[in-house]
Parts: sequence; C-alpha cells; structure tokens
Amino acid sequence: MDTAATLYEKYIASLMFDVMGGCATASTKTQTLLAFYQEVLYRQSAVVNDLVTANQLLTYTYNNYSTDY
Repeated sequence: MDTAATLYEKYIASLMFDVMGGCATASTKTQTLLAFYQEVLYRQSAVVNDLVTANQLLTYTYNNYSTDY
C-alpha cells in the first residue's frame, strides 16, 4: 500500500517524466495521480477522517501506478 508521501513521489516522478519528454501539459497519468493525492489528503484530514476510503485509494495506486517509465 502506498502512503501519501509515496503517492506524492509518484506524482512528482510522473510530472518530471512529462517535463523531460517535452510535454506542454501534464499527461493523463500525472493528472490522475494528482487527483488521487488530493483525494487521499482530503479523506485523511481531521474534518473527514475517512481512513477506509483513503486506504483503498492508496492500495489502488500501489497496485496500478508504478514509477517505471
């Protein structure tokens, strides 16, 4: 399972891959990783405190998004 920190690292790695590849905008993968990261932070916040959903999202990103390019 990912953590918020490792998910953020995946997002940054994907963004760097886009930049190095000369992309003018973030790829769909990069945008998706950012959306997952933001949703995890929201779910883990003290206001929402939905750790079940946050953990499901982190498990999903761990299983489906690698940093191999």
